[in-house]
Amino acid sequence: MMRPLIIERPDLQSLRQWYAYAILTLLFWILWFYLWIPLVSLVAWLFGFQLFYQQMIVLEGLRGVLDLAGWYGLVIALLGSSLLCWALYNQLRFRGREKRHHQEKIKAPELAAFHHIDPALIPRIQQAKRIVIIHDAHGHIQAIKSWQRKKIGG
Repeated sequence: MMRPLIIERPDLQSLRQWYAYAILTLLFWILWFYLWIPLVSLVAWLFGFQLFYQQMIVLEGLRGVLDLAGWYGLVIALLGSSLLCWALYNQLRFRGREKRHHQEKIKAPELAAFHHIDPALIPRIQQAKRIVIIHDAHGHIQAIKSWQRKKIGG
């Protein structure tokens, strides 16, 4: 049985790591959308965005959309309240019955035997802040290096 990686257990991340990951993800999503702007502009031009501008802005077609906004809001409120009612129903139905189970902690000898490494390395690996694990083509550990590029063992 394998011990979960930090990417499978976000609760093992420090608050600083979590915020850094969240900010980095947001920045890359913004970059991703920014890179699509030329294609979106081309598609808008091909499908007649000028016609859209003429109908919505110049001829005040936007007024009709704003009139429908109330109906859209009502539909969104109904859908949201139905989801809220479903969540409350499930909370009442399953209250006090925990179905999820925590994983058992794996002991160092079992972990070392599974990965075919020296059991004395396990505490050092677990205490290291950052490590690099090099695998072969079959997924077996070839080497374990610390962040400072010093070899821990292998």
